[in-house]
Amino acid sequence: MNQMKNILSAQQLPENASMETVGRAYHATEIFVQGLLYAKSLLRRCAGGSDLSSNSERSRDADDASSDAGSSSMGSQSTDELSETLSLAEVWLGRAELLQSLLGSGIAASLDDIADKESSAHLRDRLIVDERYSMAVYTCKKCKIDVFPVWNAWGHALLRMERYGQARVKFKQALQLYKGDSAPVILEIINTIEGGPPVDVSAVRSMYEHLARSAPTILDDSLSADSYLNVLYIPSTFPRSERSRRYQESANNNSTYDSGFEDAPRSNLDSIRYAECVSYLQEYARQHLLGFMFRHGRYTDACMLFFPPNAVPSPPQPSAIGVGTSSSSPQRLDPLATDYGTIDDLCDLSVGYGAMSVLEEVISARMASGKQQELAVNQHTAVSLARICSYCEMHRHFYYLYQFLVIKKDHVAAGLCCIQLFMNSSSQEEAVKHLEHAKMHFDEGLSARHKGGDSTKLVTKGVRGKSASEKLTEEGLVKFSTRVSIQMEVVKAYNDSDRPQWKHSLFGNPNDPETFRRRCVITEVLVEKNFDLAYQVIYEFNIPAVDIYAAVAASLAERKKGGHLTEFFRNIKGTIQDDDWDQVLGAAINVYANKHKERPDRLIDMLVSSHRKVLACVVCGRLKSAFQIASRSGSVADVQYVAHQALHANALPVLDMCKQWLAQYM
Repeated sequence: MNQMKNILSAQQLPENASMETVGRAYHATEIFVQGLLYAKSLLRRCAGGSDLSSNSERSRDADDASSDAGSSSMGSQSTDELSETLSLAEVWLGRAELLQSLLGSGIAASLDDIADKESSAHLRDRLIVDERYSMAVYTCKKCKIDVFPVWNAWGHALLRMERYGQARVKFKQALQLYKGDSAPVILEIINTIEGGPPVDVSAVRSMYEHLARSAPTILDDSLSADSYLNVLYIPSTFPRSERSRRYQESANNNSTYDSGFEDAPRSNLDSIRYAECVSYLQEYARQHLLGFMFRHGRYTDACMLFFPPNAVPSPPQPSAIGVGTSSSSPQRLDPLATDYGTIDDLCDLSVGYGAMSVLEEVISARMASGKQQELAVNQHTAVSLARICSYCEMHRHFYYLYQFLVIKKDHVAAGLCCIQLFMNSSSQEEAVKHLEHAKMHFDEGLSARHKGGDSTKLVTKGVRGKSASEKLTEEGLVKFSTRVSIQMEVVKAYNDSDRPQWKHSLFGNPNDPETFRRRCVITEVLVEKNFDLAYQVIYEFNIPAVDIYAAVAASLAERKKGGHLTEFFRNIKGTIQDDDWDQVLGAAINVYANKHKERPDRLIDMLVSSHRKVLACVVCGRLKSAFQIASRSGSVADVQYVAHQALHANALPVLDMCKQWLAQYM
């Protein structure tokens, strides 16, 4: 053993030892192995003889039991020493055999490299770097160290060589030994496969042969740049296309991806490598399969994980449930969860990759084939569709929400969603389109209710609370339909294509001050643009007509729009009571009198109430006319008011007339 330590030490056998040194060490190791085998056999014989003698001693008569105890203890001590020596010989024999195998394979290794677990692990890693995987596995087994890194590295090397079947065997060995979460290991495997196809050796060889054939033709002009480039030129008759086989396969595969997604990520994986990745993820890391499929543009495949043809996806395994509920609420499991994730995960990725239309197609096809599917499949689809709608509503993806509500045939909810889309519209054309759709859906909802076949009455399991369709009565639907029609006309009347359309919205909470203010502003504008439409708005949305009319009258008077003012009064004549009529006229008269300092006699004559006429004449400075009107009406209070104003204005003749009249009637 001492000789072994001296001859096979690290000083004698460094890592960079020459092959001659390795060869000499190999022959020395051979001798040591033979010597240790011989020593082991001798020790076993001695141990066997000792066992036989001890057995014969035990079979002696009881009289021999009184023999000397000292000799017995000496016998047992010698047996222990023999067994220890035999064990030591076996250990050194194992080391010698391992070194013999390593050196015989041309690997420079010493006894120091296998002296302990740390040294053995270093040797193992060196063998992995040198791609001596079989010897690395053998070393791990002999030294009783972790063999996982070897199987793992071996598998990655085989992947890079496109030997996928062999790689699967190596990774299976590795993962059987791996104690922790296998997901990081699998993701490394996926990264290796995704890293790009290996060099096309045959194409390189063809290029080399072409260059070799072309080289003699330019020996006479080796410094010519043209000649040099001529060698590199690959003619059309080149035996292999510039594009490798893998590039062609990748192009063919990309053409079969979801059509219409020009911006979708183009996968660099051909069908073989893609299938290989899916196989690993399906078996060992399903929670990462969904993201992988989206990353490579396989949107339909990703959706099919949650909606397999005529089947319900399997619930998550217990380990997956533990992972999923650690970050979310552990009290209640998601009935729609799978090993691949949740419906929310699917929606997140679909929105992120712009693939919601693919999910719509999958759900729509599943709903269309409902009659051919089992009840459990239809229920799962309905609950999933409701969850997708909830997701879209929660994240304010109203366009996607509308598409799924149409698939769900929830006419009322689709109509309400169209109203929200109208609020978000940036152009008049878009706003009108959404309002037309809303009207259509409300009418369809009404029709379905009348026929008794409203699909929204079927409340799916797992959906709590009443939907918008159930909350709205037929009367409410009629009201919404009417209001949508009015809103459509309002948008057209404004004819505002540049501003955000929500500024013209009549929808909102009636108790909200901002909603009320916006409705009033819209109505004031409409009174001038389209009185009939404004009239509908006033009475449909319970807007105070008198206040609106007074504001419009004052605005027209301020702008001196006499013709418009006349038409305005003609429009409102008969639609309001006399007191309200006088109030609206008074608003215009005050503006003319106070701001323009004019006497709107025609407007004053249009007043119904004598009292209002008196007040208007006083405001305009027509005190005599005010007295005449007040006296004809026989109102003492009005005459007293005119007298008071005449006194302040120093209009003595009018004051005298007032006093005479008051003296007569009082």
